[in-house]
Amino acid sequence: MTIWKKELRGELYSWKSMLWLVIASLSFSLTSYLLLTNKELSLLDQTELMWLLAKVIIGIGLLVTALDAASILTVEFDKDTAENIFLSPVSLSNLMLGKFMSVLTLWAAIFFVSIPYIIVASVGSGLTIPFLAHVTLLGTVGVSAFTLLILGLSLLFRTSKNTITTSLVMLLALGIPATFTTTLKNDLVSQLISHINPIDAIFSSLDNVLVDYHTSVLENWQFLLPLIVFLAITVVFLYGSERIFMKQGVVNND
Repeated sequence: MTIWKKELRGELYSWKSMLWLVIASLSFSLTSYLLLTNKELSLLDQTELMWLLAKVIIGIGLLVTALDAASILTVEFDKDTAENIFLSPVSLSNLMLGKFMSVLTLWAAIFFVSIPYIIVASVGSGLTIPFLAHVTLLGTVGVSAFTLLILGLSLLFRTSKNTITTSLVMLLALGIPATFTTTLKNDLVSQLISHINPIDAIFSSLDNVLVDYHTSVLENWQFLLPLIVFLAITVVFLYGSERIFMKQGVVNND
């Protein structure tokens, strides 16, 4: 809890975090403007507009928190302050928990900024509550999984450059296929990748809720299951990274 409070001050009261929130707000505003004024986009049904907005909200949340998670620990190695931190009385698991909670706090702030856009976009649809609930659920699970994965990579790479590069490559590798339409996923390989891709699962669940009106959790289990499995894998990965880090020591001479 002490680590989280310390990191919280850096997350919410620094110019970097405020800049991220401003960028997120401008992105939501631009998206909403285009959805309402663009001739082609304005012809879409309200539910499809909501689906596009939801994808933007979670997509920006994943991008911002991935960059934050990639630097929140590795900056200590870059500044040569890691030894003091890891040799302090705080256990490695508690340190990782504090870092994890601080990144999750940033996602909560981004989601809070998105709430007015969600409410305005869903007026008259009767889907405001499901819209808010599923963006919260899917975004939180997705952000949590990627944050755990990136924190594990941070312990292994120990440099901001390698961690940020790898994190962005992973997001692009998973995010780009998730934006393809179902007509482009008609072969066996594409369908298999779609079923195990956590970002694809998020977007498909949003489509199932906002476009097809399947709003209950039970009606979305086939999309939530890959997310839960991915989250479990990242927990195991972080645990393994912690064990490797402890064996190598704070200063890795490899």
